[in-house]
Amino acid sequence: MVTTIALTVPLGLRIFPALLPPECQVMLVDRLLHRDLSNPLHITNLHHDYVIPFPPATQESAERASFFMYPQSGKHQSVTPLNPHSSHKQLNMAQFLQKKLRWLTLGDQYNWNTRSYPSKSPTPFPKDIAALVTSLFEDAFTPESGVVLLYSSKDYMPVHRDVSEECERGLASFSLGCDGLFIIARDKYPGEDESNDGREQEMVVIRVRSGDVVQMGGPTRWSWHAMPRILAGTCPSWLEEWPANRKDGPREYEKWRGYMKGKRLNISCRQVWT
Repeated sequence: MVTTIALTVPLGLRIFPALLPPECQVMLVDRLLHRDLSNPLHITNLHHDYVIPFPPATQESAERASFFMYPQSGKHQSVTPLNPHSSHKQLNMAQFLQKKLRWLTLGDQYNWNTRSYPSKSPTPFPKDIAALVTSLFEDAFTPESGVVLLYSSKDYMPVHRDVSEECERGLASFSLGCDGLFIIARDKYPGEDESNDGREQEMVVIRVRSGDVVQMGGPTRWSWHAMPRILAGTCPSWLEEWPANRKDGPREYEKWRGYMKGKRLNISCRQVWT
């Protein structure tokens, strides 16, 4: 049975502990980090500064191979600066995937610089992930864009609000890997001038674990929130060895064994347009 924790602060927040079973968590990490990361139309935080050697398409399908098929320090799979005269340094695959990769966008490609969405997107939201979201939330919203955040133990997400979408429907955020501390707040006295930095706020801190889902709807849809801390050593056993977690998986994955052990992956899905 799925338990919903009803919180009065802030209104509209719903927490679903362990909503995704272990096998679903593994499948979701597979889709995001093998398939979707390898799609060059999905923008990452490195696209604007580096030339990324995307894997070629496999013979079995039109989908590309995984970055995790590459060796960690191969000479022919380097991530090179777009501008050779910039301060950016060449990266090998281990540096790219383990240290520098921070985010990936799915579906409508959110522009982090302008904080806006393009009117047209070359990438539809992944159908299988969309089906999972709409079935879990009974079509409460249509996932059109997704932000995949990848954290190491010392990373964090500063306080912010998601206000770039035109649609006012709620969003859902899925946690995978290590635990994190999620903070969400609202003004204690609704209607106060937002330019008043001294206004009082009510805050709740929630420990989110792998498989937990957070839904932000109603007034909470526009709340300030943050992820100030990732708790090292908390990755569940079924993700610890990823991507070498399957005996029948490609032998190349063995060199990346334990990649997810120190990582937290979060995907937030939202409807952009009304």
